[in-house]
Amino acid sequence: MGEGWGENVERGESWVWRKGCVGLRRAYAYMTLMVVCWAVSPAILKALLQAEGEGRRLTPLEVAFWAVLLGWVALGAVIAARGRLGRVREVSGRGWVVLVLMGFFGWSGYEVALIVAFAHLPLPDAIVINYLHPVFVVVFQGAMFGSVVRLVSGWERAPEVKGERNLVRIVVGLGLCLLGVAVIATEGRLVALGGARSTVGAAVALFAAVAWGVYSNLGRFVAMRPGCEARGMGDVQTWLAMTFGVVMMGLVLLARGGTETPTGYQAAIYLGGWGPARVAAWVLMAISGVVVYCGGFTLWLVALELAAREGQEHKLPPLTYATPALAVALGCLLLREPFGPGFWEGAGLVAAGNVINVWPGKGGVRG
Repeated sequence: MGEGWGENVERGESWVWRKGCVGLRRAYAYMTLMVVCWAVSPAILKALLQAEGEGRRLTPLEVAFWAVLLGWVALGAVIAARGRLGRVREVSGRGWVVLVLMGFFGWSGYEVALIVAFAHLPLPDAIVINYLHPVFVVVFQGAMFGSVVRLVSGWERAPEVKGERNLVRIVVGLGLCLLGVAVIATEGRLVALGGARSTVGAAVALFAAVAWGVYSNLGRFVAMRPGCEARGMGDVQTWLAMTFGVVMMGLVLLARGGTETPTGYQAAIYLGGWGPARVAAWVLMAISGVVVYCGGFTLWLVALELAAREGQEHKLPPLTYATPALAVALGCLLLREPFGPGFWEGAGLVAAGNVINVWPGKGGVRG
């Protein structure tokens, strides 16, 4: 009996292990699709900035508003189809305050700033600078950020981040990243910092990275009503934050005299050796909204959920570093975007800073 029991235990453990591997492989598959979805975004958004029609071009705010609005509609439809809209009622009063902040930083602030950066910089440069946001995600995991946000949310049950990084490593990593931004902004001539035409674009791309770092950490502090569980609210939180972001951008557009719809606008997309093809702006807007904002975020949340069941969610974020590489490649392929002077030096410094900050460590962040 003992031997048979032992064999059953071994078989049971083997079955559990195989099941876990299957779940993790599915998570990796979803992450791969997510990387593709997110990587097409920069090329689409910059193409929309270059779209021509009605005697002018769309502004960064108009591009952000219409793209996010379509994504908001698509994601809302997915949530409704899954029967999850009812969870909106589980958010407490002060939780809504945090969601408003998430709408400002993550959707109106981040999206508009990133598209402004695309308007001022070569696409590869803007993508690399924006990809400082993993550094700021780590920076804002510290206790000081949590203590400030708790004053707003009033929620003491917000989960703490495990495995916080050493403060010295964060300073060194962030310093390397900022040096990389300066190299890109000045085209490799640091003495020209502040006078280069691309400095504005670099500063705005840097703000976008900071905004996304804030947004990513705010999600932990959305207070729930008594008896309601915060786990599994990622898609609903994202959609609600998008709601406030769309409203904010819409109000600004109305205050400025209204918004131009993309009707009649066309953008040039290169398709290999066939030369530029004219694509309707509405088509690109729909791709951005449905594929990037709805599809990409849904795939990301599903992948995290699958990996969390196996206790392996920490293995997924490093895969997102494939996104900027693919995005740069697509920008060069679809838009013939050049590499700005100093790109490789700045990209190397940003990459080194990111590695230092996201590398697992035993230390803790103080402050």
